[in-house]
Amino acid sequence: MPELPEVETTVRDLRPHLIGRTIQRAAVTWERTVAHPAPSAFKKEIVGYTITAITRRGKYLVFEMERRTTDDGRRTLREQSVDYPTIQPSDHPTKYLLVHLRMTGQFGFHAPRVKRDKHQHVHLLLDDGRELRFHDFRKFGRWWLVDDPETVVGKLGPEPLEMSKKEFLTRLRARRGRLKSLLLDQTFVAGVGNIYADEALWYAKIHPLREATTLTDKEASDLYNAIRRVFRKAIGVGGTSFDATYKRINGQSGEFQEDLRVVGRAGEPCYRCGTPILKTVVGQRGTYYCPNCQTLK
Repeated sequence: MPELPEVETTVRDLRPHLIGRTIQRAAVTWERTVAHPAPSAFKKEIVGYTITAITRRGKYLVFEMERRTTDDGRRTLREQSVDYPTIQPSDHPTKYLLVHLRMTGQFGFHAPRVKRDKHQHVHLLLDDGRELRFHDFRKFGRWWLVDDPETVVGKLGPEPLEMSKKEFLTRLRARRGRLKSLLLDQTFVAGVGNIYADEALWYAKIHPLREATTLTDKEASDLYNAIRRVFRKAIGVGGTSFDATYKRINGQSGEFQEDLRVVGRAGEPCYRCGTPILKTVVGQRGTYYCPNCQTLK
C-alpha cells in the first residue's frame, strides 16, 4: 500500500490544490526521505518553481514544475524577494518532483503556524499561505527532484489501463515465474501491488502459484481483463483503506475494501463457490485465494 488506484486518487485530489501554486520555501526534517539531490540542495533548488501538472507513472506521483521568468529572461519579482536570498537561477526551467508513497506516505495541507509532528518529514510553503506536508511514520517514502523523470521511472513496465491485450499477452509469453510474483514485478507491469494482484487472480480464476508459461490464451486474456476491472472499480471509489495508513487528502477513506473478494477474508466463504478462502505466502507476501475456484493445475 498504496498501489496504483490509491496513487491515482491522490493525484486527482491534489490537482485542484496545487496546480498553479508556487513553492516559496522548503524544509526537510528526515533527510532520507529525499533520495535526490542531497536534502540541502533540494531545499534550495525547488524554491521558486510553479507546479503546472500532476500526473502518475505506476506508483509514482509526478509533479511537473516550471520556473517562471519575465520577458527578458529574469526571474520573477517573487523569486527575487528576500525569501530566496541564496537561490541561483536554474539551467533547467522545467523540473520534475517524483514521490513514491511506499507504505505510509500521505500528503496534507496545514497552516504554517500549526505545529509539525514528528512524522511529517518534508514541508513545502506555497504562495497561497498553506504548507504542504508529507507525513510518513514508517519513513519509507521517497522524493526525487530531477530534470528528466525517466531517470527514476524509466525501467517501469507499461500501465495496465494503457496497454493493449496483445501487448500484455506478448509480454506474458516472454516471462517465466509464478504469476503472483510476476504481477508484483514493476518492470513487467507498473502499478500492481499485493491487494490488486490477489483480487485480479480471483476474478480470473487463476491460482497465484501458477507458472506464467502454463496459461492458455483465454486465461491470459481473462487475467488482463481482471486487472483492468479491479483497477477501474478501485479508482472509482478512491482506493482501498484498511486503516489510517491510507487516507485521501480530505481525510476520507477509500471504499474499495467494501468490495474485496479475497483479500483479508481468510476462512470466510468464497463469494463465488462458498469454499473457505485460504491465505498463504508467495514471495514473502501474504496471498489470498479460493482453493476451489483457483486450482493449481
